[in-house]
Amino acid sequence: MASTPCDYVRSPPGEIVNGLRRGDLVLIRGAGWLGRAIRLGAWRRFGPEFPRYGYWSHAALVVNDHGHLLEVHARGVALCDIEKYRDVDFCHVRLPLGDRARYDASTFACAFLGQRYDIWGFVLLGLSVTLGDVFRVPDTGRPGCVSLIVRALERAGLSFDRPPADMMPADLARQFGVVP
Repeated sequence: MASTPCDYVRSPPGEIVNGLRRGDLVLIRGAGWLGRAIRLGAWRRFGPEFPRYGYWSHAALVVNDHGHLLEVHARGVALCDIEKYRDVDFCHVRLPLGDRARYDASTFACAFLGQRYDIWGFVLLGLSVTLGDVFRVPDTGRPGCVSLIVRALERAGLSFDRPPADMMPADLARQFGVVP
C-alpha cells in the first residue's frame, strides 16, 4: 500500500476549521441514503478495516486558500464554500504538497468545472465493490466524486494503489491515514 500519512483536523458539526490550503482534501460524512450506501460499499471493500476508514462518504478538493472547494455531485462538477459543510461532520486533510504541486492539482481539477457527473462509473463502482472488486471500473475520463480528486492529486505527484475510477472516500482515508 502506497500510503502517505498526513496531518488532519476533524471538524464536528457546527464548527469550521481554519488553514485550508489549495490542494488539500476534505472528507465528508453524508447523512442521507446515498452516504449510507457509499459507507456500505466501503464496508464491503474493507471488511475488518471498515471502522477505521469507512466513516466518510464524500470528498472535495480545496482549490484556493479562501475555503473554496471543488466537488462532484449529482449535478456535476461545481465550486462551493467550506461553509456549506458547517453543519456536517468533515475532516480537513493537510496534504504534503509544495506550492507548485498544489497549483497543478487545483488547476487540473478546475478545468472540469461544469462537466457532468459520471453516473455510469458510479454504478459500475458499486457493482464492482458489491461483487468483491472482481473487475476494474473502466475510466471514461468523466468526473466522479473521488476519481477527479485522485487524478488531480496524481498531477501533483502523489500515487495511489487503485486507478482513479476504482476509488472511494474510504480509499482516500486509508491512503492518508485518516481515522474518525
